[in-house]
Amino acid sequence: MKKMPLSEKIYSSGLAMITILILAFFLFQCVMAAESNESIDAAGRVTVTNVNLDPSVLMTGDVGLLTFTIENTGNSNVVITDAHLISKDIVVLNSDVYSSSRTIGAGTSMDFTFTILADQPENIYYPTFYINYRDAGSLRYNVPVRVEEPQVAVSISNIPEVFSKGVTSKISLMIGNAKSVNMTGITIIPVGDGIKVNRTSAFIGNLPAHSEKAIQFEITPETESELKFDIRYTCGMNAHETTYSIPVSLGADKQAADPVINNVEITSGSSGVTISGDVSNAGISDAYGVIVALESATDDSGNPNQKYVIGTITSGDYSSFELTVPQNLKSIPLVVQYKDQSGNQFSKTVNLDNDQAGGGVFSSEMSGAPGGGFPTGGSPPSGFNQASGATGTSGSNRGGVNPMNPLSGMGSGMNSLPVMEIIYGIIIVIVIVVAWIIWKKKGGGRKINNSSK
Repeated sequence: MKKMPLSEKIYSSGLAMITILILAFFLFQCVMAAESNESIDAAGRVTVTNVNLDPSVLMTGDVGLLTFTIENTGNSNVVITDAHLISKDIVVLNSDVYSSSRTIGAGTSMDFTFTILADQPENIYYPTFYINYRDAGSLRYNVPVRVEEPQVAVSISNIPEVFSKGVTSKISLMIGNAKSVNMTGITIIPVGDGIKVNRTSAFIGNLPAHSEKAIQFEITPETESELKFDIRYTCGMNAHETTYSIPVSLGADKQAADPVINNVEITSGSSGVTISGDVSNAGISDAYGVIVALESATDDSGNPNQKYVIGTITSGDYSSFELTVPQNLKSIPLVVQYKDQSGNQFSKTVNLDNDQAGGGVFSSEMSGAPGGGFPTGGSPPSGFNQASGATGTSGSNRGGVNPMNPLSGMGSGMNSLPVMEIIYGIIIVIVIVVAWIIWKKKGGGRKINNSSK
């Protein structure tokens, strides 16, 4: 048998080796292709099942948490090399938190949470969530993020045209949530120099989207100032604050009650000087708790005979009073005390001259600050003049109708009508009718029949 040369042996061996390598390469490619197909199929089973943004709507400048939940619904594990949230508008504060690889097992889920900053104006933005797989490309998912300008709707009702010094006014502050996010922990703090408020703060709590709540404050100003309401609230993890202010101007309330004393009659007797008259309400509002008293008897320990309680006098109506004062008073200071609807106490003073006593009638008009006087205990405002009793004609005109309101005689001044005169007139009419009936029965009114034969 002929031996093969060495060179041919080497050639044959090399050819065989190359053939084996080629076959191995193709076999490896087939295996890799099969594995790649399996990896792609497994990665295709990974989906985003839930997206949560807290808070659900961001205010401009707010920080929020955007969480993506992915689930592997396949039967094979999937290796994730990294995950990112990318946006040209929304700032991602922890963009590298998921830069290392991790494996999501078959039938399991995994959360990816990103901290974002909404520093853009009001609009809807679409950041993109990326997942890169080790063996099968990547997953891309866009999510809308709504951004709104921070805004609390504030309105105030029952604001008087002007405030009165030392007088309490009730105002209602309405807080509205005009946005799409829930506001929590709402606190209102009133601030104003020279202004007393019945509460240092008010807590409303939660205010859902597109809802409103009201809170009342009692304001008592001492000087002209500006009343500010600091409104603080939170949206998710973000704290917000806004300020609402109203000017506080002092003046006379044009809608206030204005009690006026008129038709005054002073009579001197053995027990003292009797003063009677009417109190008319010339204001727009009703006067409550009206009391007419001698100035020295206005407090609780004053002589009850020198104090007359009327009660309520409605606008445009009047009521009568009568009280007895000592004879040794040359000048008789009468005080009219009354309250407004909020319970504020007011007083007005008129001085009567006791030298005119003896049955004369005096019509004394009180003049004061527009709106019906000034708060009890305070000084009269500029321009307040105390009217003194003016002489008038003899006789009494208190039984007539209030000249301010001709129909008011049917109101609280009914006791001033000429009752006795009316009774006398009715009696006279009854006597005439009875006399006429008797005359008829006695034949005074018989007819005479003439007959001729």
